[in-house]
Amino acid sequence: MRHARFDVAHLAIEGIDLPLKAAYLLVAEREELAHLDWECLAFALDDAPLSQQRYQVAMSLLFDDRTVTGPAILVRSVEGAHVLRGDGPLDGIAPDDLT
Repeated sequence: MRHARFDVAHLAIEGIDLPLKAAYLLVAEREELAHLDWECLAFALDDAPLSQQRYQVAMSLLFDDRTVTGPAILVRSVEGAHVLRGDGPLDGIAPDDLT
């Protein structure tokens, strides 16, 4: 299984910026999936919880001049820590980006 971790500079959920302490995009390539498996771990400045639902997310990568987008389901939101699990293709990351 090939995988990669990317530092996220900016995160927008449904077009609304979420001010961050830190965020990471974790991506893996699995043979049984047609698209990359991914999730975003975000630590927001605001402790307010997000609603458990499906979102469109956009992430600007910290050390790379690109924006990565895709649909995700919020699986956890506790005290400003949010886990968004990919629920479809991730645009902006290619299998060649993984090691």
